[in-house]
Amino acid sequence: DGGMYMKLLDIPPSGKSRRHFLKTAGSIATFLASPAVLAKTQKLTGSRTISLHNLHTEEKIKIDYWIDGKYQPEALARIDLVLRDHRANEICSMDPKLIDILHSIQQRTIGSTAKPVEVISAYRSPTTNSDMRRYKRGVARNSFHTVGQAVDIRVPGFSTRDVYKAALGLKEGGIGYYGRAGFVHLDTGNYRTW
Repeated sequence: DGGMYMKLLDIPPSGKSRRHFLKTAGSIATFLASPAVLAKTQKLTGSRTISLHNLHTEEKIKIDYWIDGKYQPEALARIDLVLRDHRANEICSMDPKLIDILHSIQQRTIGSTAKPVEVISAYRSPTTNSDMRRYKRGVARNSFHTVGQAVDIRVPGFSTRDVYKAALGLKEGGIGYYGRAGFVHLDTGNYRTW
């Protein structure tokens, strides 16, 4: 009965101390059930797989880059190679957060890694970026591409608008819509859209 449970929990049957206990216990339960706390307290297990296709080099990769809560350095190095500046043949360590964003886009659109995300531009060396600024509008002087924090993508079977909407749902980093060129820009800077 209720009295037995009160005794087991050592809760006074009435009065101010009982109300205080129940109010405090309710607050603690609400806090512990919040998604942010649950995410931090649950053990991170499983893997994240990314599938990419560099449209300039025709290189493809499908790899588990995160396993049981840890990024896999060898996998990230292989991703860096595929996302290199193909013009200068220079490699940069891409921001793992960018790979997480790509993974989330892949999950929100294709839903699996059966088809790779198509990469139009990823790392650009400062020299390549400077050269591009001379003949292409909209190339930023201090582009996130030059520090391995940006990528321009397409997703096979999905319109540019659909990919943009999927990215907006993440509310992370910079998200640019380039409808005429047919790609979406993603970066790990502050959240902003254009």
